[in-house]
Amino acid sequence: MDLATVKSYLDVIHDADDDKIELLLEAAEDEALRFCNLDSSPSEIPASMEMGILLLVQANYQAQPSEIEILRKAAEYKLMPYRVEIGV
Repeated sequence: MDLATVKSYLDVIHDADDDKIELLLEAAEDEALRFCNLDSSPSEIPASMEMGILLLVQANYQAQPSEIEILRKAAEYKLMPYRVEIGV
């Protein structure tokens, strides 16, 4: 996922936070991969998985404290179908 996509989702029109948003994006992608028990990003990321990553970025970038848990749970919901080897 690229920075422009994330900024568009977050409605960010300035460049002042680009480095911060890129760092948050990298962290969210890493968290999503770890949650899904994947060693590397799939060659093509499904839209619902991208949405999960965007929700994680949003939770870290612009959410009010009361919204963070809601956004993280929504991200988990979007990522759950891609989780592998979680047992029965």
